[in-house]
Amino acid sequence: MKTKIYFICPSNNFASGGVKQIYRQVETLNKNGFEAYLLLKKKRKKENWFNSDVPASYSPLIFKQLKYLYKQKKINFFRNIILKFLKAQSKKIEADSILVFPEIYGPDIHKIEPEIFKVIFNQNCYYTFQYFSIRESYKTTPYNHPKTLATIVASKDAERYIKYAFKDTKVLTMRLGIDDKIFRYSKNKEKQISFMPRKLGDDVMQVINILKQRNNLKDWALVPIENKSEAEVADIMKNSMIFLSFNHKEGFGLPPVEAMSCGCYVIGYTGQGGKEYFKPEFSSQVEDGNIIQFVERIEECIEKYERNSEEILAKGKLASEFVIQNYNLNIEINDTIKNWSNITRIKN
Repeated sequence: MKTKIYFICPSNNFASGGVKQIYRQVETLNKNGFEAYLLLKKKRKKENWFNSDVPASYSPLIFKQLKYLYKQKKINFFRNIILKFLKAQSKKIEADSILVFPEIYGPDIHKIEPEIFKVIFNQNCYYTFQYFSIRESYKTTPYNHPKTLATIVASKDAERYIKYAFKDTKVLTMRLGIDDKIFRYSKNKEKQISFMPRKLGDDVMQVINILKQRNNLKDWALVPIENKSEAEVADIMKNSMIFLSFNHKEGFGLPPVEAMSCGCYVIGYTGQGGKEYFKPEFSSQVEDGNIIQFVERIEECIEKYERNSEEILAKGKLASEFVIQNYNLNIEINDTIKNWSNITRIKN
């Protein structure tokens, strides 16, 4: 009998690389001989910002337990009644299963279904200690608990971080893949600068308004990407010559890589995890928080494009080729199969 693998997955109304990667892992595993499910808080409406069709189970109980734990709520009589009520509505997790938790749920993940084996899918190492306290010493964490089989990360930077922070944990790296059928290279670029304003809103506001005040944009359009489907995001990127990266403490940071795949020249922050793909041959790295340098790099790129558009177009083509070679779906699929074959061997 196959081991059932349940991925605890938050539901988002906005585009989220983390949620998309959970869906993708479940999809990949089921296509390659494993039995995997999303484990959601409640029966879902299909995420409308990307296409995926994967099996799901539901456990309002686990999500409520997680909430009580990371908010440090004591289980009083009333809360115990709520938990019993939710248990009756929730999927019973089989004893031989594996529960996969994102890093965002804090220091007590191992207390959920304590007899069940677990894996941490840590997509952003900089969120690892989000609900930890500086007043406590954690001798046992989800990362070094004997029931934790491994921690999966998505970049070299994240691997280094987790291994340094938790020296006894087993870390497996899964390189992320970009679907180049969706984020497809396009040479038909417009004088368009696209960006995602959801993170680092203060920095976005400063960079965009300084650009407008200096009046050096000429006939270039500024296009924010928000509340769009995956296909709509890709269309904007395919039309954009420049993409602005406001990566902030990212384990990897998908949007700049997706933009590169579409042939954009990317300018901005690496967010640490992005250091492995921000190459000077086809992108321009900005020191975190350096607003003036950010604007200067954008203006320099505009000036170069106006003087010789082929130079910037060639860099966008080079960026796309780099992504297709180093971050394609086959690499992600192979890493996923290899990692989970390793995990199931450890478990058995």
